[in-house]
This record gives sequence, C-alpha cells and structure tokens, in this order.
Amino acid sequence: MDPVNLIPTPDTIPAPAWLFLVLDLVTFLLHIMVINVVLGGSLLMLFARFGKKDMRASGNIFGVLINKIPTSVALGVNLGVAPLLFLQVIYGHLFYSSSILMGVYWILVIPLLIIAYYSAYVHAKNEKLARIAILITSLLLMYIGFMQVNNLSLMTQPEKWAAYFENRGGTILNVDDPTFIPRYLHFLTASVAIAGLFTALVWSIRTRKNPDAGKNNIANGLRIFGYATVVQVVVGLWFLMAIPSDFILQFMGGNLLFSVVLLVGFLSGIGAIVTAFLGKLRPTVMQLIITMITMIITRQNLRTLYLEEKFQLESLQLAPQYGVLILFLVIFVFGLWSVWYMVKGAITVKEGRAA
Repeated sequence: MDPVNLIPTPDTIPAPAWLFLVLDLVTFLLHIMVINVVLGGSLLMLFARFGKKDMRASGNIFGVLINKIPTSVALGVNLGVAPLLFLQVIYGHLFYSSSILMGVYWILVIPLLIIAYYSAYVHAKNEKLARIAILITSLLLMYIGFMQVNNLSLMTQPEKWAAYFENRGGTILNVDDPTFIPRYLHFLTASVAIAGLFTALVWSIRTRKNPDAGKNNIANGLRIFGYATVVQVVVGLWFLMAIPSDFILQFMGGNLLFSVVLLVGFLSGIGAIVTAFLGKLRPTVMQLIITMITMIITRQNLRTLYLEEKFQLESLQLAPQYGVLILFLVIFVFGLWSVWYMVKGAITVKEGRAA
C-alpha cells in the first residue's frame, strides 16, 4: 500500500505556511527550555532525595528548585499550547492521525500531567511525602516525554500507519524505529543539562546572600551541565547515525544549509561544554541558546526529509484571513509580555524576601 494514500487531506491555512512554521519553532524553543528545567530538575531532586540530602539546607544546590518546579510546570504547559496549535495548523492531518493510532496512551497524557503537577506541589509543601511525590512527578513526566517522542516520530512516518489494519485498539507505538531510543535519551540528557545550568543561574542571583555557597553551587551546576552535555553529544551522534543513510548524507554536505546549521549547533555545544568546565556561566548560557536554536531547526529539517515524498508545506492551500491573524498576533505578543512581566515580578519578590 502506498503510504501517501493513508494521509488525510489537509485543511486550508489562513496565512503562508512559513509564518506558522517560524511561530512554531520560536514558541517551541520557549516551551522546551522550561520543560527541560521541569523534567531535569525533577530528576536531579529525585537523585538528591534518595541520596538523603537535606534539600532545605540553605546551601543545598537543588534546594532552589523545590518551589520553582510547580510554577515551571504551569508555565511550561501554557507555553506548550502555542507550538502545539501552530503544529496542528500545518501538520494537523498528520499529527491527528498519529495521535489516534496511539490514542490509548495519548489520552492519558492530560490526567497524568495533572497528577504530576499536584505531586510537584506535594513535594514542595510536605517533607514527609516529598520523596514519593518527586518520584511520581519524575516518572509521569518521563512517560509524557516518551509519548511525545512516539507521536512526533510516528507523525512523520505514514508507512507505519498501515499497522492500524491489524491493531485498531489505539495502542500503536513507534518504539521499533532505530531513532526512537536515542531521540528519547537525547531529550532526557538535555533536560538534566539545562536543569543543572538553571540551578547555576539561580545561584548566581543568590550569591549576595550566601557568597560561599553561591560560588560553589554555580560551579557545581555548570559541571552538571557539562557532564550531561557530554553524554548528550554521544547520544546525539547515535541519533544521527540511526536515521536513514540518505538523510545522513544531507547533513554531511548533501544539503549545505542543513549541514551548516548542524555544524554550528555541534560546535556551539562543544563550546558550551568547555566554558562550563571552565566555570564561565554567561558564555555557557549564550552558547546553549545558539545550540538549542540550531538543534530545533535541525529537528525541523529532519522532519522535512522524512516527509519529503509524502507531504510538503508548499502544497497547503491558502485561504487568507489576515485580519484575524493580525489580531491573534497582537494578543499573542501581549500574552508573552504578560507572562514575562509576571515571572520577572515573582522572581524579584522572592529574591527580595530571600535577601
């Protein structure tokens, strides 16, 4: 069966596809940065809890994460709405299909996310239940990430959809794909790395209150980032080698743009590792941002290669609604500014109390 015949007809779009693609990539960057902090921070606190560390001690490196994880869960979920909507505008006919194929697992994401959210609050408020609460949060967030990777990989491989004719129960997963394990591990290691760097950033703000602990914890946070990123580079190379050979060639000079973007991301990632082990916070953050931008673009480039013979954005039919689009963008920008204003205000108030 030709897999193209399994792909539903896409809806018309109200503006050029490239605009929604850019908005999807930008908002996904904001979303994934926060989600990495949430998952990685949960895993780091889980490690500390079972290591019998006193998380409430004033100098504990991970103590600063206790009250920030619940807030970050809420922020990450809200920031995730926009990229999901933009994804559905241009890839909705693919995304909905893959979601239905794994519907039993996918529909559990929302209730389990709610449980993870409340467990994060229990961890912050109840020391007696803190260990089991952060374990629940970590496991549920790992499950959600696991299903997200499944859905987004299955979405780009319509040839796998024929499995529906043998399994109509909504339990189809894409775990047999060679890229699945490295892709998922790449996400996990990135989360630990960014959470480590986030703790260093928080301690850089708190240095005035506790200079000795601040300096030491900034260095420790950078080391966590460095070691986790080393593992991430290895897993990333595994991921690259697991994709189809003709795709690899596109990233190795076959497509100049794809190759340059990947190379810049790789070099900035290596640079971030070096500056992290040297204890330099600001250069590490700057190179991390470059790495994340290039990796998100590379992720989109890989999606394009997978869908090249099945679907192209250029094939979407345009039915202009620019008035509605302009109104949406104005509200969208105002919403982002509001979130930034509230987060900045909350940080200022908390740090003022801490001082």
